[in-house]
Amino acid sequence: MQAIRWHPPAFDIRVESVPVPQCPEGLLFGSPLLDGGQAQYIRVPRGGGMLFNLSNPDTWSSKLPLQEREKALTGLADVSLLLLADILPTGVFAALQALNHPKVQPLLVGRPWPLCFSSEISAAEGNVIALTAEDRILTFAIIGLGPVGICTAVSLLDALAARKAAFRIVAIDLLESRREKMKVVYDAIDASGKGTGEFVVLSLDDAKAYVNRTTGGIGCTAVLEVVGHADALASAFDLVRAFGVIVSVGVHGAPPMPFTGRQLYNKNVSFDFGRCPARAMFPAAFDLLVKRQDVFGTVGKSASLIDRVVSFDKAAESYRAFDKGEIGKVIFSPWD
Repeated sequence: MQAIRWHPPAFDIRVESVPVPQCPEGLLFGSPLLDGGQAQYIRVPRGGGMLFNLSNPDTWSSKLPLQEREKALTGLADVSLLLLADILPTGVFAALQALNHPKVQPLLVGRPWPLCFSSEISAAEGNVIALTAEDRILTFAIIGLGPVGICTAVSLLDALAARKAAFRIVAIDLLESRREKMKVVYDAIDASGKGTGEFVVLSLDDAKAYVNRTTGGIGCTAVLEVVGHADALASAFDLVRAFGVIVSVGVHGAPPMPFTGRQLYNKNVSFDFGRCPARAMFPAAFDLLVKRQDVFGTVGKSASLIDRVVSFDKAAESYRAFDKGEIGKVIFSPWD
C-alpha cells in the first residue's frame, strides 16, 4: 500500500510502498514502530469499539433532537466528518476544560470562591456576597491558531454564547496569515454562535498589552495553549492571572517546563495537560460540526477550516507549506 512517511531529523517526507501495518497495542500511528495513519490502509485492534454508526444516529447522545440529527447527516459534507477523528474534539475538549475548571466557576456563578460551589450558603442580611458585573467578565486567551486552535476558538465561542456569559477572547498567533484566517472564520459565524462578548485577534505583544489594559493588569481568567512548545507555555504563564488556569492540548516534547515550582506556587496557577479523549468528545463535537458547516463543511473558501484536498503526490509540498503557515488544514485523498 501507499503511505506518507517522515524520515527525521530532516524535513524529509516521502510517499512509499509499505506493507499493510500491524498494530500492536499501545502504539501511536506515525511512531517509528508503526507507519503513519496517512495511508491507504491502517489496521486498528478493537477498532469496532471506537466507531460511531452514522447510519443510526440514535446510538449516541446529542443535544440535537433525533429528527434534526437524521436531517443533519444527509446534509453534512463528507470531508468534514474527518474532523471528528481528532482536531474538532480536541478543540471542544480544550474549551470544556477551561469553562468547567473550579477556578473559573466564581465568574460563571457570580459568587466568590469557594461559595460558588454551594447554593445552600446564603449571604447574611445586609452583606451581599456577589461579584459585580465587571468582575464576572471572563477573559480567555487562545495561543496558537492552526486548525486545532481555530476549532478551539469556535468551540469556546459557541459554549459562551449558549451560557450568555460576558467575555473577552484574545486569539494569538505569531503568523499573520493564521491571524487573518481566524478573523475571517469569526466573521463567518452567525450571532448565535459567538455571543455578545468581545473577540480580538492579535500578535503576542499586542495581546499582552490588550489583556493588561482590559483587565486592569489582573490577567486572563484562563489561557488555552494549542501549540505544544515551551515558548507558548511561557507566554500562557505571563498572560494568566494569579489563581488562574492554563489548559494545554498542544503536544509537548522533551524540553522542560519554562518556569520553576516557586513561580507556579507564588502565582497559584492550575494546569490541565493531556491528550483529548476523542471518543468521549464525539457527541459534543458532532453537534458543533452540524451547527458550523459554514466553517467546517466547505473546502478552499476564505472561511473554510479545510484549505484543500490533495493526492499523496502533493504530500511533501503540503507539509512544507503547512509548516511555513502558508496553508491550513489539508486532507489527503489516498486513491487519487
